Amino acid sequence: MDEWADLYKSIGYAVYLTSAENGNGVAELKSSLAGKTSLFWGHSGVCKSTLLNKMYPELDLRTGSISTFTDKGTHTTVTAEMIKVEPGTYIIDTPGIREVEPYGIRKEDLGHYFPEFLPYLNECKFNTCTHHHEPGCAVIEAVEEEKISLFRYDSYLRILDTIEDDINFR
Repeated sequence: MDEWADLYKSIGYAVYLTSAENGNGVAELKSSLAGKTSLFWGHSGVCKSTLLNKMYPELDLRTGSISTFTDKGTHTTVTAEMIKVEPGTYIIDTPGIREVEPYGIRKEDLGHYFPEFLPYLNECKFNTCTHHHEPGCAVIEAVEEEKISLFRYDSYLRILDTIEDDINFR
């Protein structure tokens, strides 16, 4: 867990290590949400609603139990809902997802959504570089030099593979 937290902190994300079961980190996360609209988004059964209930018990969101067959949480939230939890503070509880399928993003633009790629994007040989196979790619070079996490680069490639080639951008 610390390794994941360190990785995401190193690229600029706020990371909150929380436990809905014992309450660790819940107050810190709740404090960070104050005055904002925040989306709770992730895989099915990872306890998004349970964590929200821990921070805001009055919500009484429906939650499932851990499946004895798969040892994973069960899918219970069926629609996204924005809820005002405090003055100026809104949360959006969402159904679980299986995978990310970006819409409206061109392959050559996906790298801009990975903050750790940003220092290298303008160093690529081609301005339409997808950072996958092109010669002179500074992002690939940064991965090879361990300046960019191989895990994050692999995540980038998996998302890149889902982007449609035939989307018509105007």
